[in-house]
Amino acid sequence: MAPSKSVLVTLWHAHLTDLRAALLASQQGARAGTRVDGVHRPATRGERAAVTSQGYLALGLGQRVEAIEQHLFTMTRMGDGHRSQAVVGAMIGLQDVDKPIEWLALLPGGDATTISVEGTEVRVLSAQSPLARQLRELECGDVVELVRNGVPVELELVHIG
Repeated sequence: MAPSKSVLVTLWHAHLTDLRAALLASQQGARAGTRVDGVHRPATRGERAAVTSQGYLALGLGQRVEAIEQHLFTMTRMGDGHRSQAVVGAMIGLQDVDKPIEWLALLPGGDATTISVEGTEVRVLSAQSPLARQLRELECGDVVELVRNGVPVELELVHIG
């Protein structure tokens, strides 16, 4: 039986929210490192370079925060309804012969993080990931050949929801 998609979506939303908060805190720290005034004036070339580096770090963290905010927005619009293809919001079950089902979820911001949902491990991927693109045209019962750790394996698509 497939793990609950609504529980997974809630857990993933909380994960992204926590990640956004951590990035914002890091960005504030980086911005503090760029402070230049009468008391905090870099005296050497190295200190000036450090201030510049902190500015670039703050910029990069800010861009990552914006991306996560976009993922959170997309999640509120996608819902947790059934999917019939490997698209954003799909829960996918792949099975290798004599092995348990491997559960994947295609969610905004997916980065191969594994989340435990009701005791079942689910790997969260982006719908643009190479694996998701390979699964996009498949239906339940189809077999796909993938290369894992340099070894070709055949997996059956046993669930899309």
